[in-house]
Amino acid sequence: ILYTISKILLVICIIFVFGTMNVFGFAKNQIVVSSLIEEEYVDASTANLIFPEKKQNLIYIYLESMENTFSSIENGGIYVEDRIPELVKIANENINFSNTNKLGGALNLEGTQWTIAAMVSQTAGIPLKISIDGNEYGKHESFLPGAYTLGEVLEENGYTNYLLLGSESEFGGRKLYFEAHGNYKIWDYNSAIEENKRQESERVWWGYSDNDLFEYAKEQLTKISKNDEPFNYTMLTVDTHFTDGYFCEDCEYEYSDVYSNVIRCSSKKVSDFVKWIKEQPFYENTTIIISGDHLTMQASTEEQFKKAQGEERSIYNAIINAKVEPVKTTNREFFTFDMYPTTLAALGVQIEGDRLGLGTNLFSSRQTLAEQYGVEYVRKETKKKSTFYNKKLLYGE
Repeated sequence: ILYTISKILLVICIIFVFGTMNVFGFAKNQIVVSSLIEEEYVDASTANLIFPEKKQNLIYIYLESMENTFSSIENGGIYVEDRIPELVKIANENINFSNTNKLGGALNLEGTQWTIAAMVSQTAGIPLKISIDGNEYGKHESFLPGAYTLGEVLEENGYTNYLLLGSESEFGGRKLYFEAHGNYKIWDYNSAIEENKRQESERVWWGYSDNDLFEYAKEQLTKISKNDEPFNYTMLTVDTHFTDGYFCEDCEYEYSDVYSNVIRCSSKKVSDFVKWIKEQPFYENTTIIISGDHLTMQASTEEQFKKAQGEERSIYNAIINAKVEPVKTTNREFFTFDMYPTTLAALGVQIEGDRLGLGTNLFSSRQTLAEQYGVEYVRKETKKKSTFYNKKLLYGE
Protein backbone atom coordinates (compact mmCIF):
# COMPACT_ATOMS: atom_id res chain seq x y z
CA ILE A 1 0.00 0.00 0.00
CA LEU A 2 2.79 2.41 0.93
CA TYR A 3 4.58 1.60 -2.34
CA THR A 4 1.45 2.33 -4.36
CA ILE A 5 0.77 5.56 -2.48
CA SER A 6 4.40 6.63 -3.01
CA LYS A 7 4.10 6.09 -6.77
CA ILE A 8 0.85 8.06 -6.89
CA LEU A 9 2.41 10.93 -4.93
CA LEU A 10 5.45 10.91 -7.23
CA VAL A 11 3.25 11.15 -10.32
CA ILE A 12 1.23 13.97 -8.74
CA CYS A 13 4.47 15.84 -7.86
CA ILE A 14 5.81 15.44 -11.40
CA ILE A 15 2.57 16.70 -12.92
CA PHE A 16 2.54 19.63 -10.51
CA VAL A 17 6.15 20.60 -11.26
CA PHE A 18 5.70 20.26 -15.02
CA GLY A 19 2.52 22.31 -14.88
CA THR A 20 3.93 25.01 -12.61
CA MET A 21 7.13 25.41 -14.64
CA ASN A 22 5.30 25.03 -17.95
CA VAL A 23 7.78 22.37 -19.04
CA PHE A 24 5.43 21.12 -21.76
CA GLY A 25 5.01 24.63 -23.13
CA PHE A 26 8.78 25.20 -23.10
CA ALA A 27 9.41 21.92 -24.91
CA LYS A 28 6.78 22.75 -27.50
CA ASN A 29 8.32 26.14 -28.17
CA GLN A 30 11.70 24.48 -28.83
CA ILE A 31 10.10 22.38 -31.56
CA VAL A 32 7.49 24.62 -33.18
CA VAL A 33 9.18 27.12 -35.49
CA SER A 34 8.03 30.72 -36.01
CA SER A 35 9.12 32.94 -38.91
CA LEU A 36 8.06 36.23 -37.28
CA ILE A 37 11.55 37.32 -36.22
CA GLU A 38 13.06 36.46 -39.61
CA GLU A 39 10.32 38.29 -41.49
CA GLU A 40 10.30 41.42 -39.34
CA TYR A 41 13.94 41.84 -38.27
CA VAL A 42 15.69 44.92 -39.70
CA ASP A 43 19.48 44.79 -39.61
CA ALA A 44 20.77 48.15 -38.39
CA SER A 45 24.16 47.52 -40.02
CA THR A 46 22.58 47.92 -43.45
CA ALA A 47 19.79 50.38 -42.55
CA ASN A 48 19.79 53.90 -43.93
CA LEU A 49 20.42 56.13 -40.90
CA ILE A 50 21.00 59.87 -41.28
CA PHE A 51 22.48 61.67 -38.27
CA PRO A 52 22.05 65.42 -37.78
CA GLU A 53 25.07 67.59 -38.58
CA LYS A 54 25.49 68.41 -34.89
CA LYS A 55 25.23 65.16 -33.02
CA GLN A 56 23.28 65.02 -29.78
CA ASN A 57 24.78 63.46 -26.64
CA LEU A 58 22.85 60.65 -24.96
CA ILE A 59 22.46 59.84 -21.27
CA TYR A 60 20.55 56.59 -20.89
CA ILE A 61 19.50 55.68 -17.34
CA TYR A 62 18.21 52.16 -16.69
CA LEU A 63 16.16 52.04 -13.51
CA GLU A 64 16.21 48.64 -11.85
CA SER A 65 12.72 47.07 -11.66
CA MET A 66 10.91 50.38 -12.25
CA GLU A 67 7.35 49.92 -13.42
CA ASN A 68 4.45 52.33 -13.55
CA THR A 69 2.37 50.30 -11.10
CA PHE A 70 4.27 52.08 -8.32
CA SER A 71 2.38 55.27 -9.14
CA SER A 72 -0.98 56.39 -7.78
CA ILE A 73 -4.38 55.25 -9.03
CA GLU A 74 -4.85 58.74 -10.46
CA ASN A 75 -1.71 58.30 -12.57
CA GLY A 76 -2.43 54.72 -13.64
CA GLY A 77 -0.86 52.78 -10.75
CA ILE A 78 -2.47 51.08 -7.76
CA TYR A 79 -1.59 53.21 -4.74
CA VAL A 80 -3.58 55.96 -3.07
CA GLU A 81 -0.31 57.75 -2.36
CA ASP A 82 2.17 57.82 -5.23
CA ARG A 83 5.43 55.94 -4.59
CA ILE A 84 7.23 57.66 -7.50
CA PRO A 85 5.89 61.24 -7.68
CA GLU A 86 9.14 62.70 -9.01
CA LEU A 87 9.33 60.16 -11.83
CA VAL A 88 5.68 60.78 -12.66
CA LYS A 89 6.40 64.51 -12.83
CA ILE A 90 9.38 63.93 -15.13
CA ALA A 91 7.27 61.74 -17.44
CA ASN A 92 4.37 64.20 -17.52
CA GLU A 93 6.56 67.21 -18.22
CA ASN A 94 8.51 65.50 -20.98
CA ILE A 95 7.78 62.59 -23.34
CA ASN A 96 6.29 59.39 -21.99
CA PHE A 97 5.20 56.69 -24.41
CA SER A 98 2.26 54.99 -22.74
CA ASN A 99 0.09 51.95 -23.31
CA THR A 100 -2.82 53.86 -21.73
CA ASN A 101 -4.09 57.44 -21.56
CA LYS A 102 -2.23 57.86 -18.24
CA LEU A 103 1.36 57.16 -17.23
CA GLY A 104 2.37 53.97 -19.00
CA GLY A 105 5.05 52.24 -20.96
CA ALA A 106 6.33 49.05 -22.54
CA LEU A 107 4.58 45.74 -21.92
CA ASN A 108 6.29 42.61 -20.64
CA LEU A 109 7.74 40.09 -23.09
CA GLU A 110 9.56 36.83 -22.43
CA GLY A 111 13.26 37.21 -23.10
CA THR A 112 13.32 40.81 -21.85
CA GLN A 113 12.37 40.34 -18.21
CA TRP A 114 15.75 40.31 -16.44
CA THR A 115 18.43 43.00 -16.50
CA ILE A 116 20.85 41.91 -19.23
CA ALA A 117 17.95 40.73 -21.39
CA ALA A 118 16.26 44.10 -20.88
CA MET A 119 19.42 45.93 -21.88
CA VAL A 120 19.78 43.73 -24.96
CA SER A 121 16.16 44.40 -25.86
CA GLN A 122 16.53 48.17 -25.61
CA THR A 123 19.86 48.33 -27.43
CA ALA A 124 19.59 45.51 -29.99
CA GLY A 125 15.84 45.48 -30.61
CA ILE A 126 15.42 41.78 -29.85
CA PRO A 127 14.58 39.54 -26.90
CA LEU A 128 17.33 37.37 -25.45
CA LYS A 129 16.25 33.87 -26.49
CA ILE A 130 18.50 31.34 -24.78
CA SER A 131 17.80 27.90 -23.31
CA ILE A 132 20.08 28.30 -20.28
CA ASP A 133 19.87 30.48 -17.19
CA GLY A 134 19.80 34.05 -18.46
CA ASN A 135 22.74 35.24 -16.41
CA GLU A 136 24.91 32.25 -17.45
CA TYR A 137 25.01 33.16 -21.14
CA GLY A 138 27.62 35.84 -20.45
CA LYS A 139 30.17 33.13 -19.65
CA HIS A 140 30.38 32.21 -23.33
CA GLU A 141 33.08 33.55 -25.64
CA SER A 142 30.69 35.77 -27.56
CA PHE A 143 27.39 37.51 -26.90
CA LEU A 144 24.91 37.79 -29.78
CA PRO A 145 27.67 38.12 -32.41
CA GLY A 146 25.13 38.56 -35.20
CA ALA A 147 23.34 41.53 -33.63
CA TYR A 148 24.13 45.13 -34.57
CA THR A 149 23.27 47.39 -31.68
CA LEU A 150 22.79 50.96 -30.54
CA GLY A 151 26.36 51.10 -29.28
CA GLU A 152 27.73 50.01 -32.64
CA VAL A 153 25.60 52.49 -34.55
CA LEU A 154 26.77 55.32 -32.31
CA GLU A 155 30.42 54.24 -32.36
CA GLU A 156 30.34 54.10 -36.16
CA ASN A 157 29.07 57.68 -36.15
CA GLY A 158 31.79 59.11 -33.92
CA TYR A 159 30.36 58.58 -30.43
CA THR A 160 32.27 57.28 -27.43
CA ASN A 161 30.21 54.82 -25.38
CA TYR A 162 30.36 54.59 -21.58
CA LEU A 163 28.69 52.24 -19.10
CA LEU A 164 28.45 52.88 -15.36
CA LEU A 165 27.42 50.08 -12.98
CA GLY A 166 27.27 49.76 -9.20
CA SER A 167 28.10 46.05 -9.35
CA GLU A 168 30.58 43.78 -11.15
CA SER A 169 30.17 44.22 -14.89
CA GLU A 170 30.93 40.54 -15.54
CA PHE A 171 27.66 39.50 -13.91
CA GLY A 172 25.12 38.36 -16.49
CA GLY A 173 27.52 39.03 -19.36
CA ARG A 174 27.14 42.79 -19.33
CA LYS A 175 30.86 43.39 -19.80
CA LEU A 176 31.05 40.90 -22.66
CA TYR A 177 27.98 42.33 -24.40
CA PHE A 178 28.78 46.03 -24.14
CA GLU A 179 32.46 45.69 -24.99
CA ALA A 180 31.66 43.57 -28.05
CA HIS A 181 28.86 45.84 -29.21
CA GLY A 182 30.10 49.40 -29.21
CA ASN A 183 33.42 49.16 -27.36
CA TYR A 184 31.93 50.71 -24.22
CA LYS A 185 34.31 52.07 -21.61
CA ILE A 186 32.98 50.29 -18.52
CA TRP A 187 33.28 51.62 -14.98
CA ASP A 188 31.93 49.27 -12.31
CA TYR A 189 32.41 48.24 -8.68
CA ASN A 190 35.82 46.74 -9.44
CA SER A 191 36.87 49.99 -11.14
CA ALA A 192 36.01 51.89 -7.97
CA ILE A 193 38.25 49.53 -5.98
CA GLU A 194 41.09 49.76 -8.50
CA GLU A 195 41.00 53.57 -8.48
CA ASN A 196 40.84 53.71 -4.68
CA LYS A 197 37.41 55.29 -4.73
CA ARG A 198 36.29 52.55 -2.35
CA GLN A 199 37.63 49.79 -0.16
CA GLU A 200 36.47 46.18 -0.25
CA SER A 201 35.32 46.58 3.35
CA GLU A 202 32.87 49.29 2.23
CA ARG A 203 30.93 46.97 -0.07
CA VAL A 204 27.15 47.25 0.26
CA TRP A 205 24.32 45.51 -1.53
CA TRP A 206 25.59 44.57 -5.02
CA GLY A 207 28.73 46.71 -4.77
CA TYR A 208 28.11 50.37 -4.08
CA SER A 209 24.81 52.20 -3.65
CA ASP A 210 23.02 54.52 -6.06
CA ASN A 211 24.15 57.46 -3.94
CA ASP A 212 27.70 56.74 -5.08
CA LEU A 213 26.54 55.82 -8.59
CA PHE A 214 25.11 59.29 -9.17
CA GLU A 215 28.13 61.00 -7.66
CA TYR A 216 30.51 59.02 -9.87
CA ALA A 217 28.29 59.85 -12.85
CA LYS A 218 28.55 63.57 -12.11
CA GLU A 219 32.34 63.37 -11.93
CA GLN A 220 32.62 61.41 -15.16
CA LEU A 221 30.08 63.44 -17.13
CA THR A 222 31.79 66.67 -16.14
CA LYS A 223 35.02 65.27 -17.53
CA ILE A 224 33.87 63.56 -20.73
CA SER A 225 31.55 66.40 -21.73
CA LYS A 226 34.70 68.47 -22.39
CA ASN A 227 35.86 66.06 -25.09
CA ASP A 228 35.28 66.88 -28.74
CA GLU A 229 33.34 63.77 -29.69
CA PRO A 230 29.67 63.17 -28.73
CA PHE A 231 29.04 60.66 -25.95
CA ASN A 232 26.60 57.93 -25.02
CA TYR A 233 26.65 57.63 -21.25
CA THR A 234 24.65 54.62 -20.07
CA MET A 235 24.10 53.77 -16.41
CA LEU A 236 22.14 51.25 -14.35
CA THR A 237 20.73 51.81 -10.87
CA VAL A 238 20.63 48.87 -8.45
CA ASP A 239 19.15 49.90 -5.08
CA THR A 240 15.64 48.83 -6.14
CA HIS A 241 16.64 45.25 -6.91
CA PHE A 242 14.80 42.53 -4.99
CA THR A 243 14.81 41.38 -2.21
CA ASP A 244 13.56 44.51 -0.40
CA GLY A 245 16.10 46.75 -2.15
CA TYR A 246 18.87 48.67 -0.43
CA PHE A 247 17.66 51.08 2.25
CA CYS A 248 20.44 53.69 2.31
CA GLU A 249 21.10 56.51 4.76
CA ASP A 250 19.00 58.94 2.68
CA CYS A 251 15.88 56.77 2.64
CA GLU A 252 12.98 57.57 4.95
CA TYR A 253 10.35 55.36 6.57
CA GLU A 254 7.17 56.62 4.92
CA TYR A 255 5.49 53.27 4.29
CA SER A 256 5.06 50.01 6.19
CA ASP A 257 7.15 47.92 3.79
CA VAL A 258 10.85 48.53 3.19
CA TYR A 259 10.65 48.09 -0.58
CA SER A 260 8.16 50.94 -1.03
CA ASN A 261 10.50 53.21 0.91
CA VAL A 262 13.42 52.24 -1.32
CA ILE A 263 11.35 52.87 -4.46
CA ARG A 264 10.32 56.26 -3.08
CA CYS A 265 13.95 57.07 -2.31
CA SER A 266 15.05 56.09 -5.83
CA SER A 267 12.48 58.39 -7.41
CA LYS A 268 13.92 61.33 -5.47
CA LYS A 269 17.51 60.49 -6.38
CA VAL A 270 16.80 60.19 -10.09
CA SER A 271 14.96 63.51 -10.03
CA ASP A 272 17.87 65.22 -8.27
CA PHE A 273 20.29 63.80 -10.82
CA VAL A 274 18.18 65.04 -13.73
CA LYS A 275 18.06 68.50 -12.15
CA TRP A 276 21.85 68.45 -11.91
CA ILE A 277 22.20 67.51 -15.58
CA LYS A 278 19.93 70.38 -16.61
CA GLU A 279 22.23 72.80 -14.81
CA GLN A 280 25.30 71.67 -16.77
CA PRO A 281 26.63 73.41 -19.89
CA PHE A 282 26.41 70.17 -21.91
CA TYR A 283 22.67 69.72 -21.30
CA GLU A 284 21.59 71.81 -24.29
CA ASN A 285 23.08 69.19 -26.62
CA THR A 286 22.08 66.16 -24.56
CA THR A 287 19.04 63.89 -24.65
CA ILE A 288 18.17 61.99 -21.47
CA ILE A 289 16.29 58.71 -21.63
CA ILE A 290 15.08 57.12 -18.40
CA SER A 291 13.75 53.61 -18.67
CA GLY A 292 12.92 50.80 -16.31
CA ASP A 293 14.78 47.65 -17.25
CA HIS A 294 11.90 45.27 -16.48
CA LEU A 295 8.94 44.76 -14.15
CA THR A 296 9.65 44.32 -10.45
CA MET A 297 10.77 40.91 -9.21
CA GLN A 298 10.03 41.63 -5.54
CA ALA A 299 7.83 38.61 -4.79
CA SER A 300 5.22 40.16 -2.48
CA THR A 301 4.99 43.33 -4.57
CA GLU A 302 4.82 41.40 -7.83
CA GLU A 303 1.97 39.26 -6.51
CA GLN A 304 0.08 42.38 -5.42
CA PHE A 305 0.67 44.05 -8.80
CA LYS A 306 -0.42 40.99 -10.79
CA LYS A 307 -3.72 40.84 -8.90
CA ALA A 308 -4.34 44.55 -9.44
CA GLN A 309 -3.24 45.03 -13.05
CA GLY A 310 -2.39 41.65 -14.58
CA GLU A 311 -0.90 41.93 -18.07
CA GLU A 312 -1.48 45.68 -18.14
CA ARG A 313 1.59 46.35 -15.99
CA SER A 314 4.09 48.45 -17.87
CA ILE A 315 7.72 49.56 -17.69
CA TYR A 316 8.54 53.20 -16.98
CA ASN A 317 10.00 55.52 -19.62
CA ALA A 318 10.64 59.24 -20.03
CA ILE A 319 12.53 61.09 -22.75
CA ILE A 320 13.93 64.54 -22.02
CA ASN A 321 15.18 67.05 -24.58
CA ALA A 322 14.41 64.96 -27.65
CA LYS A 323 15.19 66.44 -31.06
CA VAL A 324 11.88 65.37 -32.59
CA GLU A 325 8.21 65.61 -31.66
CA PRO A 326 6.15 62.41 -31.38
CA VAL A 327 3.06 61.83 -33.51
CA LYS A 328 1.25 60.04 -30.68
CA THR A 329 2.33 59.15 -27.15
CA THR A 330 -0.73 57.58 -25.51
CA ASN A 331 -2.56 54.29 -26.06
CA ARG A 332 0.46 52.76 -27.82
CA GLU A 333 1.12 49.03 -27.56
CA PHE A 334 4.82 48.25 -27.57
CA PHE A 335 7.65 46.29 -25.99
CA THR A 336 11.05 47.43 -24.72
CA PHE A 337 12.71 46.42 -28.01
CA ASP A 338 10.93 49.42 -29.57
CA MET A 339 13.27 51.65 -27.55
CA TYR A 340 16.16 50.86 -29.93
CA PRO A 341 15.01 52.93 -32.93
CA THR A 342 13.13 55.31 -30.63
CA THR A 343 16.39 56.23 -28.89
CA LEU A 344 18.10 57.08 -32.16
CA ALA A 345 15.08 59.08 -33.30
CA ALA A 346 15.20 61.05 -30.04
CA LEU A 347 18.76 62.07 -30.99
CA GLY A 348 17.47 63.45 -34.27
CA VAL A 349 18.49 60.46 -36.41
CA GLN A 350 16.34 59.83 -39.46
CA ILE A 351 15.59 56.12 -39.86
CA GLU A 352 14.39 54.96 -43.23
CA GLY A 353 11.34 52.80 -42.60
CA ASP A 354 11.33 53.67 -38.87
CA ARG A 355 12.32 50.12 -37.94
CA LEU A 356 15.46 48.56 -36.40
CA GLY A 357 15.75 45.05 -35.00
CA LEU A 358 12.16 44.15 -34.16
CA GLY A 359 11.59 47.67 -32.86
CA THR A 360 9.59 50.54 -34.25
CA ASN A 361 10.36 54.23 -33.85
CA LEU A 362 7.66 55.35 -31.40
CA PHE A 363 8.04 58.97 -32.50
CA SER A 364 6.70 57.94 -35.91
CA SER A 365 3.21 57.00 -37.02
CA ARG A 366 4.26 53.49 -37.98
CA GLN A 367 2.63 50.66 -36.07
CA THR A 368 4.73 48.57 -33.69
CA LEU A 369 4.69 44.80 -34.07
CA ALA A 370 2.38 44.69 -31.04
CA GLU A 371 -0.03 47.07 -32.76
CA GLN A 372 0.27 45.36 -36.13
CA TYR A 373 -0.14 41.75 -35.00
CA GLY A 374 -1.52 42.07 -31.47
CA VAL A 375 0.35 41.83 -28.18
CA GLU A 376 -0.46 38.19 -27.47
CA TYR A 377 0.44 37.06 -30.97
CA VAL A 378 3.91 38.62 -30.70
CA ARG A 379 4.37 37.11 -27.24
CA LYS A 380 3.40 33.68 -28.55
CA GLU A 381 5.54 33.82 -31.69
CA THR A 382 8.70 35.15 -30.05
CA LYS A 383 8.59 32.26 -27.57
CA LYS A 384 8.81 29.76 -30.39
CA LYS A 385 11.98 28.53 -32.01
CA SER A 386 13.46 30.85 -34.63
CA THR A 387 16.05 29.27 -36.89
CA PHE A 388 16.99 32.74 -38.12
CA TYR A 389 17.54 34.01 -34.58
CA ASN A 390 19.68 31.03 -33.62
CA LYS A 391 21.88 31.09 -36.71
CA LYS A 392 22.11 34.78 -37.52
CA LEU A 393 21.90 36.53 -34.15
CA LEU A 394 22.84 33.99 -31.49
CA TYR A 395 25.74 32.38 -33.35
CA GLY A 396 26.50 34.94 -36.07
CA GLU A 397 26.53 32.42 -38.90
